This record gives sequence, structure tokens and C-alpha cells, in this order.
Amino acid sequence: MGSPKFAPGDVIYVPQGPFTGVCGVVREVNVARSELRVEVAFSARRHGLTVTFDEVEWA
Repeated sequence: MGSPKFAPGDVIYVPQGPFTGVCGVVREVNVARSELRVEVAFSARRHGLTVTFDEVEWA
């Protein structure tokens, strides 16, 4: 299981994978699943995505 080091309001960065370079704001933390629900902006619209703890780092 991943570390619950992230909290709602944290700004994260995706360093690799299909969302490389994306920054977002953590909205929810699911410690049991090691997942974050993140709000990101694409094309002037806000979108939500779910990522795992090990896919992101602090921006």
C-alpha cells in the first residue's frame, strides 16, 4: 500500500505516463486503494482523474 503523504489541497505533478507534465490539485485521498482524485485543467476546462500515489510527486 502507498504512503498517505498527500492531502486534499496539495498540488501534484505527473512526471511520466499518459498524463506527463500535468499538474493538478488533490481533491480526495483514498489510503486503502493508494489513490488520489485530482482536479486538472485541460483546454480551459477542469477534469477529474484518479492516479495512484506512486504516479505523482509534489509540484
